[in-house]
Amino acid sequence: MQLRITTTPALIGVRTRPAKVEMDSQFPKVEMKQQKAQLEIDTEMPMVYIDQYECFAQLGYKNFLDLAWEQVQKAYERVMEYIAETAQEGDRLAAIELEGNPVADIAEEKFYWQPTPEPMLLPVPGPRFKVTGGVSIQYQPGKIHFNVTIHPVSFNVTSHKVEIYMRQYPDINIKYVGQSVDRRV
Repeated sequence: MQLRITTTPALIGVRTRPAKVEMDSQFPKVEMKQQKAQLEIDTEMPMVYIDQYECFAQLGYKNFLDLAWEQVQKAYERVMEYIAETAQEGDRLAAIELEGNPVADIAEEKFYWQPTPEPMLLPVPGPRFKVTGGVSIQYQPGKIHFNVTIHPVSFNVTSHKVEIYMRQYPDINIKYVGQSVDRRV
């Protein structure tokens, strides 16, 4: 018996699509403002004032107004002393009942009279000092202000894909090619 067998193999096809990631992003936007620090320095040259009036006045060196005022005070005191002295001398002259010669006694007292010296007070006060001027410092620190804008990131993801399909289906073909057929069975 002659048979012819023809086979067609099965063929599988594979189609793949690779994964793909698309990403869209923008850089963040940063705005920065800076306020500068401020420093102010004011200088005034130092000035020293020395007031020596009191120590000079104590030594007798006074201005005209104080000198005149002091002389007025001394004149007033001297007038009051003279009035008291004259009244006392008058009382001595009026007292006849007392012994002695009041006119001669008064004349003798006036002959030897000497002015009393004015005492100088020690210690002499020192001068007064006053200092003006100097350095004034004003400081304001600087500031920095930030404004940040963040943009979102967008993703587009295409997943990996594998497709399997039959490129060729299997087939068996059996054909009798002989002349005689044995039909015994």
